Amino acid sequence: MSRGVIFLDRVAGVLFGLLLVAAGAAALLWWHGDLTTLPDRIDLSGLRDLTQQSWWPWATAAAGFVLIVLGLRWMAAHLPRRGVNELTLPGSDGTGRLRVAVGSAADAAADVLDQVRGVRSARGKVISDRGQLVATLDAVIEADADLAAVAHGADQAVGELRQALERDDLRARVQLKVASRSRSVPRVQ
Repeated sequence: MSRGVIFLDRVAGVLFGLLLVAAGAAALLWWHGDLTTLPDRIDLSGLRDLTQQSWWPWATAAAGFVLIVLGLRWMAAHLPRRGVNELTLPGSDGTGRLRVAVGSAADAAADVLDQVRGVRSARGKVISDRGQLVATLDAVIEADADLAAVAHGADQAVGELRQALERDDLRARVQLKVASRSRSVPRVQ
């Protein structure tokens, strides 16, 4: 979440909390009988006249549309953003920052895994999962693939990614899926 969304969340939380406290206090005062200054009747004839105006349906439709857009934007701002785009390398100091595009490094690691015999395709990404930096490599393997070779290739890919990012705290998750149909391999004659 961005700082602006966090700030708006806190402001909305404080306002909602104050509204609940005021409503609770008013309910207690009413129950105790201390709200004698409230009138017995409230005249809402002005509001009734307002709703009879020709522009009222258009105004309520516009307000409803704005509230829907704001609500959708609010929910979208609260979706968890797990993907990591860039990382600051350890060699950064006051004279400058060294940053690496994590997606390119993860794609390179997936390419290393993709070169292993029996791996049909591989994709890589780096996410932040519960405060941990996790490299996820997803690979589709052939049904007859040598799992020891695939595991060795995965270890090599993760090791190269860890070295490229210069992060010893990088965790790895390799997910293997077996291809549903075997690929027809051309025969050499």
